[in-house]
Amino acid sequence: MGTRRQFIGASAGLFAPVAPAAGVDPALEKAMEGVRAAIPIAEADPDRPIYHFRPPANWNNDPNGTIFYKGWHHLFYQLNPFAPRAGNQHWGHARSRDLVNWEHLPIAIWPSAEYAERAIFSGGAVLADDGRPRLIYTSIGRPQPEQWMMIPKDDELIAWDKYPKAVLTSAAHGSISVGQWRDPFLFREGGQVYMVCGGNAPGGRGGAGQVQLYRAAKPDLTEWKHLGAVFHALERDTFNIECPNLFKLDGRWVLVVSPHRPCEYYVGDLDLERVRFTPECHAVLDAGDAYASNISVDDKGRTILWLWGRTNKPQEKGWNGVMTLPRILSIGPDGFLRQQPAPEFAGLRGEPKTFPAAELGEKPLVLEGVPGDATEIEAEFSGGGGFAFELRRSSAGKPGVVVSLERGNLFVGSVRTYVGNASRRKLRIFLDKRCIEVYVDDGIAAVYNPVDAAREDQGIAVLARSGGMFGGRGGGFGAPVASGVGPGAPSGAGRGAASPGGPPTPGNRPNPTVRLESLKVWPLRGATFSLEHFNV
Repeated sequence: MGTRRQFIGASAGLFAPVAPAAGVDPALEKAMEGVRAAIPIAEADPDRPIYHFRPPANWNNDPNGTIFYKGWHHLFYQLNPFAPRAGNQHWGHARSRDLVNWEHLPIAIWPSAEYAERAIFSGGAVLADDGRPRLIYTSIGRPQPEQWMMIPKDDELIAWDKYPKAVLTSAAHGSISVGQWRDPFLFREGGQVYMVCGGNAPGGRGGAGQVQLYRAAKPDLTEWKHLGAVFHALERDTFNIECPNLFKLDGRWVLVVSPHRPCEYYVGDLDLERVRFTPECHAVLDAGDAYASNISVDDKGRTILWLWGRTNKPQEKGWNGVMTLPRILSIGPDGFLRQQPAPEFAGLRGEPKTFPAAELGEKPLVLEGVPGDATEIEAEFSGGGGFAFELRRSSAGKPGVVVSLERGNLFVGSVRTYVGNASRRKLRIFLDKRCIEVYVDDGIAAVYNPVDAAREDQGIAVLARSGGMFGGRGGGFGAPVASGVGPGAPSGAGRGAASPGGPPTPGNRPNPTVRLESLKVWPLRGATFSLEHFNV
């Protein structure tokens, strides 16, 4: 699958111009009108997710400039206002009090013809010395990418002024040539403001992908000094790094990167004087179809992970893309990340249905009386054997997606990630129309994936399996899977590696007892996505 960067030359101007309101940039009004025109089409699609964040209509990808400010979670994001496909990058904007219900706000950043901008690529946010946020993004249109800054006009963060020149250009690198230089992320440490950007550069061991580090040279963040490459990719196939996030968590430093495959992370130490991030552990963040991370910290001190979730919808549906559920990050006792969905989503639960404990066999146990396309499932298993959920099941018993765990691997559809072996397991599954998220054992692994199922297919079943590999849309034995490295994965358990112990054969299939210890299923109602303030 292509990455988000394969759309630089995408077309624009798909809607006829409209007369702008007094004092409003015609380019902004045209973009807003492009979104408004698609809203009825998007809202008419019954397959559209109802509680994952999504723009009013058309295309979204990367979360940008995520920040908590004066009681609001602010989410900016890559938006194509003119079509439900990649291209025409603007920054959409929304805010939430609770991470669940959102107010859509006017488009925050759009290309400025007077500055020769063609696209507004990704970026980050930070509080400046005046206590107000600044947004810094990659501006595309001149011969080389440049980093530009936005200054808020009000504390609502609805209107922004564009600083009239770049705050950082490639000239800062001197003789070093940094390719695909973009995606600034900002953080504070020791009273200073720092920025990291992704890209690639020759030299060093491993791949060409690098993360460059900068320090603000002025308190107003209008000038920056290049300090050097703080991280060089360790893997030869990491030819480039997008969307680097470097942040402190539980007394350690974490680096998350988007290397044109599932996001990966490193936990280690940061030496700002020596310009060196030294990783001590490394894993895949989410082995599924999520990409391009961002980070915010709220008033509770929680570090929140944001990710773009692909949905791969046909363009005629008027929308494409969501954000994964906001995830609360921590570092576990093993030194790896834990990811858990924001607990505020429990407020969407309806009346639960509880199922009794039971010994599971290979015949599916069909769950009666529960909805199957906007649902939260919480289950615990014991016994050490393999088990699976068949979800979005047809009346003929064919699942739209299978979630399973066997031989230390979690499978979500065609995606595999290693989670290790344990005699007891806990799964949380969030189904939301066209997408699914799965969390294992309080967050040792988290996987997002799109779902392809007929609207009427909403059955749920649970079963044990005796040795066969799960995976694929229907979860058949031996189905090909895409892989990811989970916490504590053994050597060789990375992408494309065989499962520990090798594939089962008819002569060596064990049949351990699998017991369903507990199971609850909640219907989830839709979140609120208000359009009251989506105007200029």
